[in-house]
Amino acid sequence: MKKFSFVFILMFWLLAGAIIHAAPPPQTRGDAFESAPCTTFKISGDAFECGYVRVPEQHAQPNGKQIKLAVAILPRTLSARANEPQNAFVVAQGGPGGSTLDTFANFFKLGYYPAVTDLNKERDIVLYDQRGTLYAQPNLMCPEELELTFNTIEQDLAAEEALQRGEAAALACRERLAREGINLAAYNSVENALDVEDLRRALGYAKLDFYGVSYGTLLALHAMRATPQTFRSVILDAVVPAQMNPNALAPQSMHRAFEQLFMACAQDTECQRAFPNLKQVLYETVEALDKQPARVNLTDGDTGKSYNAVLDGDTYLNLLFQFIYNSELIPALPKMIYAARDGNFDLLRVYWPLVAFDRTFASGMYYSVMCAEDADFTVSDLALQGVDTHIATPQKRDTAAFLQLCQKWNVPQLGAAADAPVTSDIPTLVLSGEFDPITPPPFGQAAAATIQPSYAFVFPAYGHGALTSGNCPNQMIAEFVRDPSRAPNAQCIKDVARVPFITPATHLFSSGLGEIQSAMLRAKIEPFIVPLLLILTLLTVFLIGPLVWLVRHLQKRPAEANRFARLAPWFAALAGMFGAAFFVALFILVLSVALSNDNTIGLVLGAPRAFALVFVVPLLFGLSALALFVAVTIAWLRGTWQIPVRVYYTLLALAALGLTAWFAMNGVLTVF
Repeated sequence: MKKFSFVFILMFWLLAGAIIHAAPPPQTRGDAFESAPCTTFKISGDAFECGYVRVPEQHAQPNGKQIKLAVAILPRTLSARANEPQNAFVVAQGGPGGSTLDTFANFFKLGYYPAVTDLNKERDIVLYDQRGTLYAQPNLMCPEELELTFNTIEQDLAAEEALQRGEAAALACRERLAREGINLAAYNSVENALDVEDLRRALGYAKLDFYGVSYGTLLALHAMRATPQTFRSVILDAVVPAQMNPNALAPQSMHRAFEQLFMACAQDTECQRAFPNLKQVLYETVEALDKQPARVNLTDGDTGKSYNAVLDGDTYLNLLFQFIYNSELIPALPKMIYAARDGNFDLLRVYWPLVAFDRTFASGMYYSVMCAEDADFTVSDLALQGVDTHIATPQKRDTAAFLQLCQKWNVPQLGAAADAPVTSDIPTLVLSGEFDPITPPPFGQAAAATIQPSYAFVFPAYGHGALTSGNCPNQMIAEFVRDPSRAPNAQCIKDVARVPFITPATHLFSSGLGEIQSAMLRAKIEPFIVPLLLILTLLTVFLIGPLVWLVRHLQKRPAEANRFARLAPWFAALAGMFGAAFFVALFILVLSVALSNDNTIGLVLGAPRAFALVFVVPLLFGLSALALFVAVTIAWLRGTWQIPVRVYYTLLALAALGLTAWFAMNGVLTVF
């Protein structure tokens, strides 16, 4: 259930955030709520109301020690009608240990999920960090583990040593948390679930429409059992049913997801043509990397520091497992697998740091919850039947290490009562992704079986978490929340029934181009400073060229005898215009893909074939640069122009050659 997700923030959405609505009167809050600046949670602007909700550390001792849940509330934009009950749409992230505020705040504020955000007209949207997570007080973050990553990511450690060091870092975190007076036994699903009703009362709502994703679904199920009066409706997205242990079933879930990928590619004509024998290539690459690990240069986005990371077979397979979580990455996986076979790790270099250097996940919360609820099995209980050995072998080893850590983490077991199926009459929408590698569709079906009414749907092309995967589930969630008494219209699922694989038929592949476009997506200016300076240098010909002509005209000097040299200003002007035109066209390409809801992951690999004409422009630039260089060479050989003019055009020729080299190094000239 440990999950990452990555999304792209575009300038369009920043502009959209400037829209201002007339706000209704603020909701009345209870005494357990205390206001706090939203900047405390790294949320900019004034769209949200932020603060903390105080809850008992242990609900059996309501007058005992208090802890704080972090809350960000997006107030409704339309005033309530007379006697209208004040309900709220509440979002709970997974993990356990993930931060709802870090994951969702900016995207709800900027309207990234338009159908669900539209619910904000008639109800507050409430994001909250569960007990122990990033912005809660206290949190159960484990910086000791991140420090271990920094110290070992460049080392080729044996699996046993890596696990031993990982356990030592986790236990060092545990010891520190204990010294800080944190009762780890209070951080489990039962206490967490009871917080939901306290949250409702503190914020003053009549009922909650509760959305949980991944572990957030298990939290919702426990809360439905404990305090059913809290809820008007529930949405379970990537479901963890109480009666099933995702850790014990993890090998089969992982194997199933990879087999689903292999089958989907084989059934897609272009994917099969470009990437045949996908399964064989994957596992041969895993074996090759185990024998001879590769090195991949990774950059920590927070510090800018680079690491020459070791990539062995187990790490590679685990990264692909993490990537299948993300519906946007699934179309790129066959290309990624074949590229890795050939020693090309461009996509890994972009997305691995999001996993390796994450600073938002509360590992201490993860261990406390999982060890209390899902460590009640042995390695022999693992679901290994039919599982490929490349998956089964590391799963057995890692599970043994997890169970050993849980013994030392030493929190009380919740027992059989926590593992009983949740029976409820709260209207519930159940969403699953066919490619989900940790909570596959049978999990959702198991949870729905004991809830009436419930409406279960599977998205054939999605991974882990439907809300963040596309407009279709957003529309269904919004329709369900407006009327939980009936199933939402699911016709849109047909429109997302197949994976839009990224293949040579859809894209022009170029690793350097992918890096350029990724920088544009992230609004990074540094990679473009040099080429833009070179283009500006070339464009000075529009000022200097006429001045040179004017001086010659005033001095009544004859025109240059060499016709080719006389064309030099035109060659320079063409080069400058073609260079500028390419970057403008590339920006339009990136923006068009982003704003059309197309998969931006493809931009990391190259460019959509629909934009192929854009890459004719650099070729025209190259021809102009070559002509300029020839003209300047002739000018020097024949003594054409005065020395200052020759020097100036030489600088222009060097600028053109420099930009040509930049294009070549970044794969722009070889995309066809």
